[in-house]
Amino acid sequence: MDSVEFYDEEDYIDQCQDHLEQDIDQEYEFEYEQETLTELYDLCLKPTFIQTVEHFIPLLAVSVLYKIISQSSFIPNRMKHGASIVIGLLILRHYVPESLHLLSIFVVISNIYLYLPKKYRHGFGVFIPSIIIILYCELYLDPVSWHKIRSVLMIAVMKEISVAIDQNEKNERPSFLEYIGYLFCPITSIFGPWTSFKDYAEFDRQQSWNLRWILKSVGYFILSLVFLNMSNCGCSWIISDNSGKWLLAYRDALSFRMSHYFISSLSSSFLLLGGFSENLISITKPVEIEFPRSLVQVVISWNIPMHTWLKIYIFRPGRREFGKFGGILLTYLASSLLHGLNFQLAAVLLSLGFYTYIEFQLRAVLSTTLSACISSKKCPKNQCQHEKNSSNCWWVTGVNIGFSTLAMFHLAYLGLMFDTSETQETGYSYLHTLEKWSKLGYSSHWIAFATYCAYFLIR
Repeated sequence: MDSVEFYDEEDYIDQCQDHLEQDIDQEYEFEYEQETLTELYDLCLKPTFIQTVEHFIPLLAVSVLYKIISQSSFIPNRMKHGASIVIGLLILRHYVPESLHLLSIFVVISNIYLYLPKKYRHGFGVFIPSIIIILYCELYLDPVSWHKIRSVLMIAVMKEISVAIDQNEKNERPSFLEYIGYLFCPITSIFGPWTSFKDYAEFDRQQSWNLRWILKSVGYFILSLVFLNMSNCGCSWIISDNSGKWLLAYRDALSFRMSHYFISSLSSSFLLLGGFSENLISITKPVEIEFPRSLVQVVISWNIPMHTWLKIYIFRPGRREFGKFGGILLTYLASSLLHGLNFQLAAVLLSLGFYTYIEFQLRAVLSTTLSACISSKKCPKNQCQHEKNSSNCWWVTGVNIGFSTLAMFHLAYLGLMFDTSETQETGYSYLHTLEKWSKLGYSSHWIAFATYCAYFLIR
């Protein structure tokens, strides 16, 4: 029951949409709901495909170059780490030059921290370099620039915290060159996902060159383009602007989720091209998110590397110190902080934290009381100990479908925030969030409260 990460993949989606809208305004005048399939292809699908491929050609080339260097047996590991730094800096300068000076400051601060005596590196202290750099960005950086580089900085912060905690627990500290190479790794520094230092440094265990590797890399890239076109074009074409408010909420939330699948699939392609292990390429599970058994499943499946990071470095230490609920709350607070001091993200993440906790507790009580397979997590195949399950009791299936539908409802409500309004380039304010939820009568929060009351009465 760990937190969920919302990468700033909407930054790239929004840039694509802005370019497309400008082209459309200059050349065409029409109502979007009147588009034919041909117009949809000419005005949205085709430009999105071309712009995306052109945009990512440098990163595709760099990924293959990185694989060649990292898997060359005649190149010493020190030179491989040096190459990671140089290539990483070049690719960051190409895509997000605004992040370079901040990452440089963060490297200096975090490196100083890692060399402090052990007594100063315990507990809350591991977050000090991260808090310093995030507060600096919130207070002094231009909102547009901060919104653009937030995901880059978040990945670097996650890497630093994992290294610091591993250093405390295992007394394993990477050298200066290894640490900088890890932070600036060109494959993961922009879109992620988070990978451990061990996964980064194990050059010898990376993927070999073969046809299967090529086809799988290309397959993930094509899949990412499908998700991007669904986010940019398909969702708005299928559900028009004159639909009901709940359909529009579902459309906006679906568009945001598709943008997340786009970035996740793209990251999987780059990981494979860059030579990382195939064990790391499963970043998200769209089917389990779109048709979830529970919100707990959504949280786990949304971003698997982020889920792993939060579970190891935040939830488990927090649970030992503050108990289960305290650990969950700390996990969602940490996730909110990683995304910056943003009311919208904090409100969504904390709401999701309470929702998952309530759902998990209620279904656990019902499952135990009724001896039915209706808990948040499905029992392992052929290992269910409940008397009643979907194979021998029809209402078990009905209850699970009901909770699945409720999870989809909550996702539409929470995902409604991430639309394409004018404030997207600077981040959404608390007024935007409250206005969106108020239009839906805060219904999701009321239902969550009713769910908690039901759990309180039957526990």
